[in-house]
Amino acid sequence: MYREKFTSLMIVGLLTVSGYGQERQLKYVRKPTRHETIVATLRASGYPAFDGPWYFIGPFDNVDGVGFRRAYPPEREINLKKQYPGKNGPVRWHKYDQFRLGKINHFTSLFDDKEYGCVYVYTEIMAKEPTAMTLSMGSDDSIVVWINGQEVHRNEVHRAAAPDQDQVRVSFQAGRNRLLIKVCNDDGLWSLYLRPKMEGRAEAQFARRLGRDFGGVSAQLNQSLLAAEEKHYRIVTIPIPPEIVLEVGGLAFRPDGKLLCCTRRGDVWLIDNATADDPSRVRFHLFASGLHEPLGLHVDGDDVYVVQRPELTRLRDTDDDDVADVFETICDAWGVSGDYHEFAFGPARDRQGNFYVTLNVGFAGGHQSKVPWRGWCVRISPEGRMTPIAAGLRSPNGINFSPQGDLFYCDNQGEWVATCKMHHIRPGDYYGHQASLRWAADSPFASRLPREGHPSGMRYDGGPGRNGVSGMPPLDPPCIWFPYDRMGKSASEPVWDTTQGKFGPFAGQCFVGDQTNSSIMRVYLEKVGGKYQGACFPFRLGFECGVNRLAFAPDGSLLVGMTNRGWGSLGGKPYGLQRLVYTGRPPFEVYSMSLTETGFELTFTEPVDRTTAARVQSYSIQSHTYYYWPTYGSPEVDRRNEVIERVSVSADGKRVQLTVPRLVRGRVYSLFLDGVRSQAGLPLVHGEAYYTLNQLRQSRR
Repeated sequence: MYREKFTSLMIVGLLTVSGYGQERQLKYVRKPTRHETIVATLRASGYPAFDGPWYFIGPFDNVDGVGFRRAYPPEREINLKKQYPGKNGPVRWHKYDQFRLGKINHFTSLFDDKEYGCVYVYTEIMAKEPTAMTLSMGSDDSIVVWINGQEVHRNEVHRAAAPDQDQVRVSFQAGRNRLLIKVCNDDGLWSLYLRPKMEGRAEAQFARRLGRDFGGVSAQLNQSLLAAEEKHYRIVTIPIPPEIVLEVGGLAFRPDGKLLCCTRRGDVWLIDNATADDPSRVRFHLFASGLHEPLGLHVDGDDVYVVQRPELTRLRDTDDDDVADVFETICDAWGVSGDYHEFAFGPARDRQGNFYVTLNVGFAGGHQSKVPWRGWCVRISPEGRMTPIAAGLRSPNGINFSPQGDLFYCDNQGEWVATCKMHHIRPGDYYGHQASLRWAADSPFASRLPREGHPSGMRYDGGPGRNGVSGMPPLDPPCIWFPYDRMGKSASEPVWDTTQGKFGPFAGQCFVGDQTNSSIMRVYLEKVGGKYQGACFPFRLGFECGVNRLAFAPDGSLLVGMTNRGWGSLGGKPYGLQRLVYTGRPPFEVYSMSLTETGFELTFTEPVDRTTAARVQSYSIQSHTYYYWPTYGSPEVDRRNEVIERVSVSADGKRVQLTVPRLVRGRVYSLFLDGVRSQAGLPLVHGEAYYTLNQLRQSRR
């Protein structure tokens, strides 16, 4: 159950100094990391710098939520030299050198006992004068904040951490200020996000610069971008009856045009007139209930296939009353231990009638693949026989076939997964999460798959790695990396536009939801050296909840199913169902970014202005790679500016060739097109693209 008890207070003090509360001018200072840039820019702009040092202490007990309500010793005194009784024995303060502003900080790496605990984080903040600021915070799970011993914020909640979940207006006195934060975990992830915000226009400018340099969700609040997107793709909200909790786990249309929606609560709803222009015509009808967290469904004629945690199930309505009366187990051959993180996704179905299901690894302590085939993609024959076919998956929230019959899945950032990514699934492949190798010897690919893990700290481009480990990881790399925060944080289901133009100029391309940023991304794929790679692009922000499932409707609109329970998301709603409708006005966008022998070729949805598009200065390109390691996610490693030597514009103005020397395998190339305009003088709706380079094109000369 999603629960929330929320209180927010503002510190009141004798703060009447002249200039208090006035807006300061932004003085942006670019540093190598987001954290350093935030600290340096705050200091240069006249704000308290939040430059530490930071400390932590814990864990204290939080079984049954007791820690949120109990005042442990750090709430009564701050003495960095003392120790206190903790959950599992004495605890004391430690330096928290890894704490970062503007980033989700995970506490699970700090403690052996990761469940049902409380941690306190402390720092001292120096202010030259009385200063009012807003603290943007996110937490997994509950959070309490004190400044100078006075409680300013309290929120009892069960969620995954994300930026801007709580925004609290606070005041700092001149001189030293004490900031204390308590985060209480239930189970699973345990984390804190914190970023102090500036005032007014300075904050808007700062957020844009941070997003440009390091990625971020600031664009979610960029009203000009949302307005530009809305001109081409408008969001329509489908009303949900108040008694229905529609935490969407799967979407699919029946042949009669009615929409089926399964929910994480275990229901399957039949929705009539989901694409009606008049929302009052939408009708919900309960088709089935009592399922175990279904996170995907597939419709084949009169048969409805649903993936529950423990099995693939066929639902049938044998008396045509729109209520399932037959529940048939097709396959239950994979394991379930009770770990909350053991989700199951799918099914995708091939042309021979086989089903494909992706299985999450666990999270709550111990071995992450506790039971057979966790961390695998499995194939299930029409008769129900299961065969494991690919290993190394982590949290593969979404699997689907392309129109060409190739199978893809999207994975989520975490241990062994640098950032969200997309893979082409092929039998015998290994995608890098080492927990799944526990079952390799029992698979049909025992001779091909590694039996043990690989060294930690290699770089995907083969360069000098962490702790001196070099070389490219011995695994099948993703065809798409989604740079963290710039493109999203929790990739969900890939779907392909098969509407033949009803959805706009991107027919045949792939669209991927993001659950945390409540957004949709676009993917262009190409084959180089016989393997897929390509580019991803921002597409649409502004959904009211985390985008978990997508389904194209018969009328060409895109149905968007949403949920935030346990995962957290932007948008302010706990669940929802919306439609994305093409307005008929083609957007000016980069249609594709393709690798050439000498750089990249860009195609556009509309002809470019030749003068602006021919300037080298209209473009900039950077590249980075990632670490392959068990740490939760990876920073963008070895970020560097690349050189664009030459620009060539085609005669029709639809294509641009960029000559970029010294391209390297295993890197992501981030392209920005700030100076390019259309023939009508318009900027691109989204002036950025991210190309994952796994194979170089061979010269044909």
